[in-house]
Amino acid sequence: MEPITEETHYHLCVTHSPLVTRVFEATRRQRGISASAVRSIAKRAVPFPGTGCCLDDVAHAMESCLKRFDRSGYAAARKQLDEALGELTGDKPFEAYVPHANNVLFQEIISHPRCIGYSFLEEGFTSMLWDTWRSFRMLSRKTLRNYLRTYWVRPNYSFNRPMFDHAAATYRAAYAISKHAFHDMPGRADVSGHIPSLPQSDGPANTYVILDTSYLHRGVRWQAYENALVAAILAAAPTSGELRIKFHFVDPKASQRFESIRARLSTGGVRSVSMLGSDFQVEENLTRDDLVLFAVTSLGYYAALAGARVKCFAGDIDGVSISSWIANGCLPADFPEVVGIPRD
Repeated sequence: MEPITEETHYHLCVTHSPLVTRVFEATRRQRGISASAVRSIAKRAVPFPGTGCCLDDVAHAMESCLKRFDRSGYAAARKQLDEALGELTGDKPFEAYVPHANNVLFQEIISHPRCIGYSFLEEGFTSMLWDTWRSFRMLSRKTLRNYLRTYWVRPNYSFNRPMFDHAAATYRAAYAISKHAFHDMPGRADVSGHIPSLPQSDGPANTYVILDTSYLHRGVRWQAYENALVAAILAAAPTSGELRIKFHFVDPKASQRFESIRARLSTGGVRSVSMLGSDFQVEENLTRDDLVLFAVTSLGYYAALAGARVKCFAGDIDGVSISSWIANGCLPADFPEVVGIPRD
């Protein structure tokens, strides 16, 4: 059977972060895919290349109906997805590029009758742990509940399908820009040479302070985190541009924490500070002249790989051991080298 050519099918980028979009763009350049052959589906209102749409509503409906055993609601959401795919592709076949496959929307896309192949796109530190999902086991109670959901709702989604499943006949490749993503995975392709460089600023350089969730989920005390963060900002001594602080969207006390940081910075002589909204895409605004301050967020790691100016203060947080986090699989082995800090 002759392979389907680019002229007879579309390349569908399914993205939920600016990083995924950039990896797809690098993949497109490496493969020589024309921009006219690209269609996009986004979640979280993430910017996408070319012609596309955001399907947050469909994704939320599918996830909600699956949890509630709502067969008719799920069927209606899947119909919406099929209509959106039909409009985007003109009912032609498509090749899908997804961050991972266990998400219900992503699985519906790669299981669609017109999907002739799918590939994975690097999405962060999770992509560096793909091999551990093969040994992942759920509690028996959760397993039974998920069996009942898939039996009742009957979606293309398979709850026990591992993330990064490359066993399907339609699996094509895994595209990466860091050396640890998809390590030893079949079909792995390095597209780091095709990531565009950061643009040069046309105005004063800004300082971005990016917070992670280590003080929420990994036992780090907030006060220790804040102390290191404030010290890093004062040491950086931003004198031009804006100081922009972005909290992770899951932090329910972001506003209160921001006020505490701003008060301490004001005492230290830094008075122009703003808090970025959760929907602000730092990656879309970052230039090579800006400075990124962070602890253990993947955004800082990838900003460093892209050639941005970075400063990591993780080693200055009381109680944080970078070596232990690397050993536990929370950070890639080259994290210290990439972000420019000594190993502890």
